[in-house]
Amino acid sequence: MASSRWSTYWRRTGQQLKERSSSIIRMQGAEIPSRAPRLLYSFNTLRDVEEAALGSDSDVGGSSTVNFALDESSEDETIGRPTAKFFGNLSLNVNAKLRGRINAGYAGFRTPIRSTLFGKITDNVYFHEYLALRVRAAGDPVLHDSYFVNVHTLDLMGHKALWQQKLAIRRQDNDWETVYLPFSGFEFFTIGDQPPYREEIDKENVLTVGISMLGGRNHVSGPYELGVDSVWVANKEDLVEDSPGPNTYNPS
Repeated sequence: MASSRWSTYWRRTGQQLKERSSSIIRMQGAEIPSRAPRLLYSFNTLRDVEEAALGSDSDVGGSSTVNFALDESSEDETIGRPTAKFFGNLSLNVNAKLRGRINAGYAGFRTPIRSTLFGKITDNVYFHEYLALRVRAAGDPVLHDSYFVNVHTLDLMGHKALWQQKLAIRRQDNDWETVYLPFSGFEFFTIGDQPPYREEIDKENVLTVGISMLGGRNHVSGPYELGVDSVWVANKEDLVEDSPGPNTYNPS
Protein backbone atom coordinates (compact mmCIF):
# COMPACT_ATOMS: atom_id res chain seq x y z
CA MET A 1 0.00 0.00 0.00
CA ALA A 2 2.82 2.39 0.92
CA SER A 3 4.66 1.60 -2.32
CA SER A 4 1.46 2.28 -4.25
CA ARG A 5 1.13 5.73 -2.63
CA TRP A 6 4.73 6.57 -3.48
CA SER A 7 4.21 5.38 -7.04
CA THR A 8 1.19 7.66 -7.34
CA TYR A 9 3.13 10.54 -5.79
CA TRP A 10 5.97 10.28 -8.29
CA ARG A 11 3.57 9.74 -11.20
CA ARG A 12 1.79 13.00 -10.34
CA THR A 13 5.11 14.78 -9.85
CA GLY A 14 6.27 13.65 -13.28
CA GLN A 15 3.01 14.77 -14.84
CA GLN A 16 3.28 18.19 -13.15
CA LEU A 17 6.85 18.61 -14.40
CA LYS A 18 5.76 17.70 -17.91
CA GLU A 19 2.82 20.14 -17.82
CA ARG A 20 4.93 22.98 -16.40
CA SER A 21 7.60 22.47 -19.04
CA SER A 22 4.96 22.35 -21.77
CA SER A 23 3.36 25.57 -20.49
CA ILE A 24 6.70 27.39 -20.61
CA ILE A 25 7.48 26.17 -24.11
CA ARG A 26 4.01 27.06 -25.44
CA MET A 27 3.72 30.26 -23.37
CA GLN A 28 0.29 29.08 -22.23
CA GLY A 29 0.11 31.78 -19.57
CA ALA A 30 -0.71 34.28 -22.32
CA GLU A 31 -3.67 32.29 -23.67
CA ILE A 32 -7.30 33.27 -23.13
CA PRO A 33 -8.77 31.00 -20.40
CA SER A 34 -11.18 28.38 -21.72
CA ARG A 35 -14.82 28.41 -20.63
CA ALA A 36 -15.49 24.98 -22.15
CA PRO A 37 -16.75 22.18 -19.86
CA ARG A 38 -13.83 20.51 -18.10
CA LEU A 39 -13.69 17.17 -16.37
CA LEU A 40 -12.34 17.30 -12.81
CA TYR A 41 -12.80 13.70 -11.65
CA SER A 42 -14.20 10.45 -12.96
CA PHE A 43 -14.90 7.23 -11.11
CA ASN A 44 -14.77 4.68 -13.91
CA THR A 45 -11.75 2.57 -12.95
CA LEU A 46 -10.67 0.63 -9.91
CA ARG A 47 -7.79 3.05 -9.31
CA ASP A 48 -10.18 6.04 -9.36
CA VAL A 49 -12.29 4.38 -6.68
CA GLU A 50 -9.45 3.09 -4.51
CA GLU A 51 -7.83 6.53 -4.32
CA ALA A 52 -10.92 8.11 -2.72
CA ALA A 53 -10.80 8.93 1.00
CA LEU A 54 -13.66 7.65 3.20
CA GLY A 55 -14.98 8.63 6.60
CA SER A 56 -17.99 8.21 8.87
CA ASP A 57 -19.13 8.74 12.44
CA SER A 58 -17.73 5.29 13.24
CA ASP A 59 -14.32 6.99 13.32
CA VAL A 60 -15.35 8.74 16.56
CA GLY A 61 -17.66 6.18 18.18
CA GLY A 62 -20.71 6.12 15.92
CA SER A 63 -22.28 3.13 14.16
CA SER A 64 -22.66 4.24 10.52
CA THR A 65 -20.86 2.33 7.77
CA VAL A 66 -19.32 3.64 4.56
CA ASN A 67 -18.20 1.88 1.37
CA PHE A 68 -16.97 3.09 -2.01
CA ALA A 69 -16.66 0.42 -4.69
CA LEU A 70 -16.50 0.02 -8.46
CA ASP A 71 -19.87 -1.02 -9.88
CA GLU A 72 -19.35 -2.77 -13.21
CA SER A 73 -23.06 -3.50 -13.68
CA SER A 74 -23.54 0.09 -14.90
CA GLU A 75 -21.70 -0.86 -18.11
CA ASP A 76 -24.95 -2.47 -19.27
CA GLU A 77 -27.02 0.64 -18.54
CA THR A 78 -27.52 3.94 -20.37
CA ILE A 79 -24.29 5.32 -18.92
CA GLY A 80 -22.32 2.51 -20.58
CA ARG A 81 -19.27 2.28 -18.29
CA PRO A 82 -18.29 1.21 -14.77
CA THR A 83 -19.07 3.77 -12.06
CA ALA A 84 -18.53 4.15 -8.34
CA LYS A 85 -21.08 3.13 -5.73
CA PHE A 86 -21.15 5.05 -2.44
CA PHE A 87 -23.18 2.98 0.01
CA GLY A 88 -23.63 1.78 3.56
CA ASN A 89 -25.96 2.04 6.51
CA LEU A 90 -26.56 5.32 8.27
CA SER A 91 -27.13 5.04 12.01
CA LEU A 92 -27.93 7.60 14.69
CA ASN A 93 -26.67 5.28 17.43
CA VAL A 94 -23.46 6.05 19.29
CA ASN A 95 -21.46 4.43 22.04
CA ALA A 96 -23.33 4.96 25.32
CA LYS A 97 -20.34 6.76 26.83
CA LEU A 98 -20.33 9.26 23.96
CA ARG A 99 -24.02 10.20 23.80
CA GLY A 100 -24.44 13.94 23.72
CA ARG A 101 -20.77 14.44 22.96
CA ILE A 102 -20.55 13.53 19.27
CA ASN A 103 -22.76 14.04 16.23
CA ALA A 104 -23.86 10.77 14.64
CA GLY A 105 -25.48 9.99 11.32
CA TYR A 106 -22.87 10.88 8.74
CA ALA A 107 -20.70 9.18 6.14
CA GLY A 108 -18.79 10.50 3.18
CA PHE A 109 -16.07 10.25 0.58
CA ARG A 110 -13.86 12.73 -1.21
CA THR A 111 -11.39 12.74 -4.04
CA PRO A 112 -7.75 12.29 -3.01
CA ILE A 113 -5.41 15.12 -2.11
CA ARG A 114 -2.96 15.07 -5.01
CA SER A 115 0.44 15.71 -3.46
CA THR A 116 3.56 16.20 -5.59
CA LEU A 117 7.13 17.38 -5.14
CA PHE A 118 5.86 20.85 -6.10
CA GLY A 119 3.05 20.87 -3.53
CA LYS A 120 -0.61 19.94 -3.68
CA ILE A 121 -2.42 20.07 -7.02
CA THR A 122 -5.49 22.31 -7.12
CA ASP A 123 -7.94 23.09 -9.92
CA ASN A 124 -8.60 26.63 -11.11
CA VAL A 125 -12.29 26.83 -12.08
CA TYR A 126 -12.56 30.63 -11.86
CA PHE A 127 -14.12 30.92 -15.33
CA HIS A 128 -16.85 28.35 -14.67
CA GLU A 129 -20.19 28.96 -12.96
CA TYR A 130 -21.35 25.44 -12.14
CA LEU A 131 -20.10 22.23 -10.59
CA ALA A 132 -21.81 19.29 -12.30
CA LEU A 133 -22.18 15.76 -10.93
CA ARG A 134 -23.54 12.69 -12.71
CA VAL A 135 -25.22 10.57 -10.02
CA ARG A 136 -27.90 7.97 -9.39
CA ALA A 137 -29.77 7.78 -6.09
CA ALA A 138 -30.86 4.38 -4.76
CA GLY A 139 -31.21 3.09 -1.21
CA ASP A 140 -33.93 4.38 1.11
CA PRO A 141 -35.74 7.35 -0.57
CA VAL A 142 -36.09 8.98 2.86
CA LEU A 143 -32.35 9.60 2.76
CA HIS A 144 -32.26 11.19 -0.71
CA ASP A 145 -32.72 14.61 0.86
CA SER A 146 -29.60 14.25 3.01
CA TYR A 147 -26.79 14.23 0.43
CA PHE A 148 -24.41 17.19 0.43
CA VAL A 149 -21.51 18.12 -1.84
CA ASN A 150 -18.31 19.22 -0.12
CA VAL A 151 -15.56 21.26 -1.77
CA HIS A 152 -12.22 21.83 -0.07
CA THR A 153 -10.16 24.82 -1.17
CA LEU A 154 -6.55 25.63 -0.34
CA ASP A 155 -5.17 29.12 0.22
CA LEU A 156 -1.62 30.33 -0.40
CA MET A 157 -0.67 29.62 3.21
CA GLY A 158 -1.73 25.98 2.88
CA HIS A 159 -4.90 26.38 4.96
CA LYS A 160 -7.93 24.34 3.92
CA ALA A 161 -11.52 25.61 3.90
CA LEU A 162 -14.68 23.52 3.51
CA TRP A 163 -17.62 24.63 1.39
CA GLN A 164 -20.94 22.80 1.25
CA GLN A 165 -24.13 22.70 -0.80
CA LYS A 166 -27.06 20.30 -0.87
CA LEU A 167 -27.07 17.71 -3.66
CA ALA A 168 -30.57 18.26 -5.00
CA ILE A 169 -31.71 14.77 -6.06
CA ARG A 170 -34.77 14.94 -8.32
CA ARG A 171 -35.19 11.48 -9.78
CA GLN A 172 -36.83 8.80 -7.65
CA ASP A 173 -36.64 5.97 -10.19
CA ASN A 174 -33.06 4.78 -9.55
CA ASP A 175 -31.83 6.26 -12.85
CA TRP A 176 -28.96 8.58 -13.67
CA GLU A 177 -29.25 12.35 -13.54
CA THR A 178 -26.97 15.35 -13.75
CA VAL A 179 -27.08 17.83 -10.89
CA TYR A 180 -25.75 21.32 -11.57
CA LEU A 181 -24.67 23.29 -8.51
CA PRO A 182 -23.86 26.99 -8.89
CA PHE A 183 -20.58 27.84 -7.20
CA SER A 184 -22.34 30.89 -5.78
CA GLY A 185 -24.53 28.52 -3.77
CA PHE A 186 -21.69 26.95 -1.77
CA GLU A 187 -21.55 28.09 1.84
CA PHE A 188 -18.53 28.15 4.10
CA PHE A 189 -18.87 25.32 6.62
CA THR A 190 -17.72 25.71 10.18
CA ILE A 191 -18.53 24.12 13.51
CA GLY A 192 -20.70 26.47 15.57
CA ASP A 193 -22.05 29.83 14.46
CA GLN A 194 -21.65 30.86 10.83
CA PRO A 195 -19.63 34.06 10.23
CA PRO A 196 -21.76 37.25 10.13
CA TYR A 197 -20.69 37.94 6.53
CA ARG A 198 -21.02 35.75 3.45
CA GLU A 199 -17.76 34.53 2.01
CA GLU A 200 -17.34 33.54 -1.62
CA ILE A 201 -15.76 30.21 -2.47
CA ASP A 202 -12.21 30.40 -3.79
CA LYS A 203 -12.67 28.95 -7.26
CA GLU A 204 -9.01 29.32 -8.15
CA ASN A 205 -7.82 26.67 -5.70
CA VAL A 206 -10.18 23.68 -5.55
CA LEU A 207 -8.39 20.90 -3.67
CA THR A 208 -10.97 18.09 -3.41
CA VAL A 209 -14.63 17.38 -4.11
CA GLY A 210 -16.71 14.92 -2.12
CA ILE A 211 -20.21 13.85 -1.17
CA SER A 212 -21.50 13.23 2.33
CA MET A 213 -24.65 11.66 3.71
CA LEU A 214 -25.77 13.80 6.65
CA GLY A 215 -28.78 11.99 8.06
CA GLY A 216 -28.20 13.39 11.51
CA ARG A 217 -29.40 16.80 10.32
CA ASN A 218 -32.80 15.40 9.39
CA HIS A 219 -32.86 12.70 12.09
CA VAL A 220 -33.12 9.92 9.49
CA SER A 221 -31.27 6.61 9.24
CA GLY A 222 -31.18 3.48 7.10
CA PRO A 223 -29.46 2.06 4.01
CA TYR A 224 -28.12 4.60 1.52
CA GLU A 225 -26.69 4.16 -1.96
CA LEU A 226 -25.50 6.67 -4.54
CA GLY A 227 -23.98 5.89 -7.92
CA VAL A 228 -21.30 8.40 -8.93
CA ASP A 229 -19.90 8.69 -12.44
CA SER A 230 -18.08 11.98 -12.84
CA VAL A 231 -17.62 15.56 -11.68
CA TRP A 232 -16.96 18.47 -14.04
CA VAL A 233 -17.33 22.23 -14.36
CA ALA A 234 -19.54 24.06 -16.82
CA ASN A 235 -21.20 27.36 -17.63
CA LYS A 236 -24.81 28.32 -18.19
CA GLU A 237 -24.60 27.78 -21.94
CA ASP A 238 -23.48 24.18 -21.32
CA LEU A 239 -26.39 23.09 -19.13
CA VAL A 240 -28.59 20.40 -20.64
CA GLU A 241 -32.14 19.64 -19.57
CA ASP A 242 -32.07 16.45 -17.55
CA SER A 243 -32.83 13.09 -19.09
CA PRO A 244 -31.65 9.54 -18.34
CA GLY A 245 -28.76 9.52 -20.79
CA PRO A 246 -27.87 12.29 -23.26
CA ASN A 247 -26.61 14.86 -20.77
CA THR A 248 -23.76 12.71 -19.48
CA TYR A 249 -20.51 14.60 -19.90
CA ASN A 250 -18.12 12.56 -21.99
CA PRO A 251 -14.61 14.06 -22.14
CA SER A 252 -13.77 12.07 -25.26
